[in-house]
Amino acid sequence: MTRLREIYVKSSDPFERGRQHGSQVKDEIADICEGYKKSFSKLDYSWDEAKEMALEYVPYLEEIMPDLVQEARGIAAGAEVDFGTVMVLNTRYELLKFAKGVDGFRGGNCTCYAVAPEATKDHETIGGQNWDNAPFIGKNLYVLHIDEENGTKVAGLCEPAQLIRSGMNSYGLSLNCSTLLSTWDKRGITIPTNFMRRRILQCKTFEEACDVVHTLNPCVSLNYVITSKSGQVIAYETNPKETYPVYPARGVLTQANDLKADPSIDRFRTTGDHTEQRYRGPRMDYLLQKQAGNITAEYIQNCLKDHENYPDSICNHFGEGNCETIASILYCVDRGYALIAWGNPCENEYERYELN
Repeated sequence: MTRLREIYVKSSDPFERGRQHGSQVKDEIADICEGYKKSFSKLDYSWDEAKEMALEYVPYLEEIMPDLVQEARGIAAGAEVDFGTVMVLNTRYELLKFAKGVDGFRGGNCTCYAVAPEATKDHETIGGQNWDNAPFIGKNLYVLHIDEENGTKVAGLCEPAQLIRSGMNSYGLSLNCSTLLSTWDKRGITIPTNFMRRRILQCKTFEEACDVVHTLNPCVSLNYVITSKSGQVIAYETNPKETYPVYPARGVLTQANDLKADPSIDRFRTTGDHTEQRYRGPRMDYLLQKQAGNITAEYIQNCLKDHENYPDSICNHFGEGNCETIASILYCVDRGYALIAWGNPCENEYERYELN
């Protein structure tokens, strides 16, 4: 793969931002919907049923995040698709967790990290991840640049029609996330993670971003890893009952798919499945701790290429239509740019994407 496409959106009006966004990614939306139709079909849901479930979130969201609902409506208008399609693409994390009529789980991977100034050679803060997901998602990624014309600018990776996936903002914050599966996960109506991610990246301070996470009352579990150019880093393990903060050690914090705060509710552990998925977080921590105090962006890139426990390694090659690393990311919040390799970082170069 080569350089990711960049999409630019600029307006103080949420609907107009969405319209600009959707109008630029019509083909990508059509393509990724074909992939997700297959994903829902495997869980015995039709595409119409998926849209019906996604639209159930709208009345709740209109009460608490009306601006982002308007932006999602704008995406639909710009792309000339129905609003239900855009809502499916922004609630797919929640909807794909359960098969129809079955209280089972559907999981994914990802390896997140954050390093604080005390751990880095140049006393800077860097956060990022290897994003692992299905190949059909990977081929449709782009970098979304948002200027809300109020001082808030966001740049980050995006799936077609989503509000954001991971990113950094003009206030020096970055956000990355990874899948968690807990025994408390359930169906229900709450703030979908894509809406939550975008709201966090609208925050002006680290404290404000942390406060937003504490307002979340999720139905399914997820890691939120937040960094700030003020030098603060934290992860939150969220689940339907509690939100656990996870703090760095020696300026290093790593999160994959294992529940650190309360392993007893980790569905990966309790089912005995996917035990290898617990390996990547500790492995990333080991690699970063080896260089703590002298970590550079180049060293982080080498860590993200690591193949220990291949194919389900940090640089994930699991393949076979399942999860693999579709992007590798460093958000250099002090420097104001991201370094992103599209696809497996062992096979692709990191490209620089400015926050502008």
